[in-house]
Amino acid sequence: MKVGKLLLTALICCSLTGMAAPAFAENEIADEPMWDSAPAPKNYSPEKKKAAEEMVINQKSFTLAANPIIVIDPGHGGDDPGALGNGLKEKDLTLDIGLRSKNYIVANYPATVYMTRSSDTTVALSTRASYANSKNANFFVSIHINSASLSSANGVETYNYPGSTTSLRLATETYNQLRNSFANDRGVKAAEFYVLKYTNMPASLGETGFITNASDASQLAQSSFRQTLATQYATGMHRYWWGF
Repeated sequence: MKVGKLLLTALICCSLTGMAAPAFAENEIADEPMWDSAPAPKNYSPEKKKAAEEMVINQKSFTLAANPIIVIDPGHGGDDPGALGNGLKEKDLTLDIGLRSKNYIVANYPATVYMTRSSDTTVALSTRASYANSKNANFFVSIHINSASLSSANGVETYNYPGSTTSLRLATETYNQLRNSFANDRGVKAAEFYVLKYTNMPASLGETGFITNASDASQLAQSSFRQTLATQYATGMHRYWWGF
């Protein structure tokens, strides 16, 4: 993602007190494409999204016999490098983490995993959501790296679609794993990001570290750290689906 945008409440607070808005506050929302960034994909169905929500809520227990279909979405790619900082490109990091997470899942869990991209290619927002919908995925996880104009901004946060209980649970389970790798826990937040709204299934988005922070970037540059993040994403998905 690129430099974030402040929440309206933060801006109002700063204007009332006469203080300048912080360059990147803890309650700031990541600058990912929102629901109005592009038309909805043709196979988006609010009815299917609601039905998927109700199915998960009404399912009293998850069992290993339930083989989920998962779509992992490495953010950006191709002509869109995403955030840049400390010699790194977001698109490269998200792809590597996404591929490692897929490999970990298929090696350890009874699940089918698809990727919105498996190489450095340009994939439109509508294509990402449409692809997940076409696979009738049980859930969708988008992987991103944060950035800010203030280089001291650091840490991890995940996002859910507002009002979705299942999306919140998915975002929370992945966050509870990923937070073990960062000193600063920025929390689980809600946002109407395009890929969260127009997927017909529960969806979450992770912002795993700040590429513009020297400490976060030095970790993200290490393949062993990216493997840890991939495993934590996978573990969070497992806990979401099977409950343990």
